[in-house]
Amino acid sequence: MAYVVERRDPRPEGPTSSRYEIRESVMTSAGPRARTLVTFRVLTAAVIADAAARAERRFDAEKIRARAADLRIPRHSHEAAATASALLARIRRGDTLPPVLVAELRRALPQSASDAAEVPDELGSAVEWIGVDDATRGRALRDLVDVASRIPAPTRTRALSFPRMSSTGSS
Repeated sequence: MAYVVERRDPRPEGPTSSRYEIRESVMTSAGPRARTLVTFRVLTAAVIADAAARAERRFDAEKIRARAADLRIPRHSHEAAATASALLARIRRGDTLPPVLVAELRRALPQSASDAAEVPDELGSAVEWIGVDDATRGRALRDLVDVASRIPAPTRTRALSFPRMSSTGSS
């Protein structure tokens, strides 16, 4: 039977972070032992698939997901983010959705004020970066820094000065 455990990683430069393991109990000639199937920080479909492929005994993915929810393990689905990004891009290009799907999306998305308060009013073009992998973000950041380094810094040969103001009076 597979199960999930939390491991704390003390980091000297910052706060402790958690990593998690999906483990499996196996019986050996020396007695019961636990074998690590996968180690992860964010639970994804790929992590579960990898653990299931390595398991020697029955693997119940739903129990793993339920235990991960109990431990409040971060979950991320790149597939859902990619699908949502593609949908947003198509809507921005002018494609329309059937009214039934619009109603279902409204029902599925958070509607409470507390949920809405976590999302900025205007995301603009930042929405395109949701779900993008770290390598792509890194390349974009390097390109941005490269462009910024090529912009010449303003140079001043002398300090700005204002003309002296004096009143000339004729009496």
